[in-house]
Amino acid sequence: MTADSRTPNAGVDSDPGTVVYVVDDDPELCDSVDWLLGSIGISPRICHSAAAFLETYTGDHPACIVLDMRMPQMSGTRLQEKLNEIAPHVAIIFVSAHGDIRMSVSTMQAGALDFLEKPYDPQRLLDAVQSGMEKAAERFHSYRAHHSVAEKVASLTPREREILALVVEGLPSQNIARKLGMSAKTVDVHRARIKSKTDADSISTLVRDILRYDVAVPIDPRS
Repeated sequence: MTADSRTPNAGVDSDPGTVVYVVDDDPELCDSVDWLLGSIGISPRICHSAAAFLETYTGDHPACIVLDMRMPQMSGTRLQEKLNEIAPHVAIIFVSAHGDIRMSVSTMQAGALDFLEKPYDPQRLLDAVQSGMEKAAERFHSYRAHHSVAEKVASLTPREREILALVVEGLPSQNIARKLGMSAKTVDVHRARIKSKTDADSISTLVRDILRYDVAVPIDPRS
């Protein structure tokens, strides 16, 4: 059964767009995990290699990945490294028959949610996957929100970004005006333009989102 032929997850109290992937080169283990997850209403997408997963996953939805540590051609740790570059919002649960403390610590430090040794306890895997689905949805939401806010900030002129950066620091218009050598009225005009361009409810709301989603406000040193 191909990865694309599976039905997305249903029957769980999680984001309906979250998909569970099982990435393992062992067909028997994949069948076992498929059956186990199916018992609680989760229908995973099976990929028998890291390359097959990368061909399947486009990064446009939350993903919880049950990932084998050792696979031919591209290992699970190498896939994790690649995903940290192209889709850092995924939630990874590593499984391995050859795990050790050093290996588990390194994968967790790189963002993995859990590390299970084969043969693993079925209930622990179910708990890990359900927790992973929730975390994947949270990460995906934050990732999209970060990029949405970053795009809005990037749409501003260098001067508007300079003023916005000072607003983020907590400076009122009069202090910003003195710092930049302009009138407070001019600063307020820029603030109004920033609010309009970013479609923000208010400057305070925009600042809140910038801080919440850790968005940088780039400053042109020539401005």
